[in-house]
Amino acid sequence: MVKKILLFVVGLIVLLLLIGFVLPRKFELTKSEVINAPAEYVFEEINNLERWPDWSYWNTLDPNMEVKYSEQKAGTGASYEWKGNSDVGEGKLAITESKPNESVACDLFFMQAEEASKAVYQLEPTEGGTKLTMSFDTDFGMNPIMRWMGVAMFPSEMNKAFDYNFSKLKEIAEAKPKFTITISEEITNPISYIGISTTMSFEDGDAISAQMGKSYGELMGALQKAKVEMTGAPFCLYPRWDEEKKEMDMVCALPVPAGAKLPAKFPVMQIASGNAVKAIHLGDYNKLEDTHNQINQYIHFKKLEIIGAPWEVYVTDPEMEKDTTKWVTEVFYPVKG
Repeated sequence: MVKKILLFVVGLIVLLLLIGFVLPRKFELTKSEVINAPAEYVFEEINNLERWPDWSYWNTLDPNMEVKYSEQKAGTGASYEWKGNSDVGEGKLAITESKPNESVACDLFFMQAEEASKAVYQLEPTEGGTKLTMSFDTDFGMNPIMRWMGVAMFPSEMNKAFDYNFSKLKEIAEAKPKFTITISEEITNPISYIGISTTMSFEDGDAISAQMGKSYGELMGALQKAKVEMTGAPFCLYPRWDEEKKEMDMVCALPVPAGAKLPAKFPVMQIASGNAVKAIHLGDYNKLEDTHNQINQYIHFKKLEIIGAPWEVYVTDPEMEKDTTKWVTEVFYPVKG
C-alpha cells in the first residue's frame, strides 16, 4: 500500500513537471492609468530609487527588508540590492535607461537569476495630467516549477502590485503643489556687476520704485561716464529680508564686463556661477510677491537649500514696452547643488 502511494506521488510529481514544460515560459503584464499631475511629478518618484519605499508594493511585504543602494541613487546606472523575508526574497534592481519625464526602464534579478526581468514605466502627457503605463515581463526559461508559479501566482500578485503602485504614485503626485508660473533648475553663469545698496521698508512700494529709479539713474550715469557697456539687463539683489522689522536690503545692479574700469565708488562685484531655481514672471511688478512665494514653495517641496541672495532680472524695459502684460522678469534663487 505504501509503495503504491509513493508511486502515485512520484507519478504525480513527474506529471506536474511534464505539464510545467508545456506551460507558458513567459509572463507579460501592461496596465495604464491617468494621474492628474505633470509628468515631472511622477517621473521624479520613479527615477529616484530612494523614493520607491513610498510607493512600491513589494516594500509593504517586508517593512524590514534590507536595501543596499549604489552610490548613484537616481537615473541611468542607479541600482539597489535587497534581501528580505520569504515574500520578497533577495535580488537586485537597476535602472538601465532613464529619459527625463518620459520613461524609466529597469532590470530585475530575482534570487540570483541569470536572466533579468524587465520593468518599464512610460509617461505620456494627456489632458489634465499624465498617462502612466507600467509593463513587466519575465522569462521562466525551462524551469517547470517557475512556469507553474507563472500560472498560479504571478497574474494575481503582479496585478495587485500594479494597482497598489498606481494608487500610491497617484496619491503622491497629485498631492504635490501646483504652480502657475514656469519654474526650473539650472546652473547660472557668473555675473559681474556694479550696484547700489539700500535698506528700505518692503511695504512701501512707491518709495521702493523711487529709490530704484534713482539708483539705476546713478549707475547708468557712471557707466556712460566711464564708457562701459552693460552686458545684460538690469537686476536687483535682495541680500536681507526681515519680516519682523518689515524691511529689506536691496542692491540695484547693472551687469558689466569682469575687467571694467570704474570709479572706486562703484567696485565691480560678482555673483558666482552655481545652481539656482529660476522662475519666469509675466506682468506688472506688483505681482512679483506671488512669484517669490511660489519659488519658495517649490524650494521647500524639493527640499533644496537657499545659499545666497535671490535676484530679479528685469528683461523688459518699461520705457520701451508700455503694455505691462508683456513685461518679463526672471527671478533666481541660488541653491545648494
